[in-house]
Order: sequence, then structure tokens, then C-alpha cells
Amino acid sequence: MIGIIGGTGISSVLRRGKEEVINTKYGKVKVLIDREDSVVLLFRHGLNHSIPPHRINYRANIYALKMLGVERILSINSVGSLKEHIKPGTFFIPQDFMEFTKNRISTYYDGEDGKVVHIDLSEPYCPEVMNILRDVLDRRGYPYNEGVYICTEGPRFETKSEIRFYRTLGDVVGMTGYPEVALAKELGLCYASLCTVTNYAAGISKDKLTVDEVFEVIRKVEEKLIGIVEDFIEHALSREKNCQCAKVLEYCTVK
Repeated sequence: MIGIIGGTGISSVLRRGKEEVINTKYGKVKVLIDREDSVVLLFRHGLNHSIPPHRINYRANIYALKMLGVERILSINSVGSLKEHIKPGTFFIPQDFMEFTKNRISTYYDGEDGKVVHIDLSEPYCPEVMNILRDVLDRRGYPYNEGVYICTEGPRFETKSEIRFYRTLGDVVGMTGYPEVALAKELGLCYASLCTVTNYAAGISKDKLTVDEVFEVIRKVEEKLIGIVEDFIEHALSREKNCQCAKVLEYCTVK
């Protein structure tokens, strides 16, 4: 099974399959399941974009995908650019991340089950899923950059001083990439992200950043996103898994 986690705006256009509610020990999760094509769609902000980034039940979402038999996840995220050459309207593939969140539960292993687990995140994103994504973007001729994703708490946008700091560390800034990536790794799931660059971050552009600006760019790339997702599903289902993502717990548990 392939899992697609949709972000801002895309939930209004990327809909397929039957709606189901999955009961996990971390909470209920609403998904769309296309069993014929082995695809699960999950919209992290809700179908009507009613859940802010800091209130998303990330643990329940990733756990629900695991329960449904998902092995590979493509996450769709919206980001602001920290570098002038990473232009709005283009795509970005994170190779690594840094997080500055504050109140998010970011692990399944909090000691309640008697296990102490230290997950290796030296390679946080699945190399095979990233390669599939690169192939899709290259074949379609869509420009993209790669680099470091900075995750902030939200829901507010960042200050100019914060952005001056973040741009020394990374390439794009967003609010939803973490803890998804870490939780997927803990469950042995293959995970990669496709980011839509919607704007320049505060202080890089002379104009004030608005939510309307973000949604306007997403609307412009909707058709591209749909095509990328459809191509990704086709290639991900046809390519054999040879990565080590599913074996991560074999060498990360203190026994």
C-alpha cells in the first residue's frame, strides 16, 4: 500500500477512494482508501483544512497508515524559501531536517511499554522513495531543489530575525514536516516529502506574507501536483523495496 499525506489546499482536489475512520490507540483518523489501486489518502489538516499545524495528531496519522499496511509514504508539504534561488512555484525535496517545534509529541517510544529506543536519523528520508520522486519530476521537466527543511511550531509565520537565523541552517521553512518523518522512521515506514515552495520567507521578500499568497501559488501548481502524485503511485507500486527502512528497530532498541 502507498500512503499519500496531503497538505494545504490539495485536499480539495486530490480525492479518491472510500472514506473510512481508523481507530488507533492515539486517536481516530479519517482517510480515503482506494483498495483497488492500493492507495491511502490522508489529509493532515482535515478535509476542510480545520486543524492547525501544531494541533495535528501526527502519531495517530502515521500509526493509522501502518495499521492499513502502508509501506511507502509520500508527504505533500508547503514551504517558504530561505534562499533567493529557490523560487516560489517550484518544488523541493528535503534531504535532511532541523526542527524547532515546542509542544509536539514526536515519538511512539516514551517508555510506557518498558522499551528504550533511540532511532537513527542520519538518513531520515527513504532513499528509494526520494529516487522515485526525482524520476517523476525529471520526466515531467519540473524544476526542483534539494536540501535542509526547517520545521517550526506555527501557526504564526516566522519573524525576520528568526528567518535570518534559519537561513544559515537550512533551505526552506515549514510547519508540518516534523514529527511525521521521525514517526514514520520509528515504525519502519519509507517516507519522503515533496514540498511546494509557495513564498519567500519573512525578510527575503519585501512584501508581507499572507495566507492568500500561499493558497494562490498552490492553486497554480494543483494540476502539476496531481500529475506528480499519480505518477509516483504508479512507480512506487511497481518498484521492489530494497531499502533498510523496515529494519531500523533491529539496531535501535536498548535490550
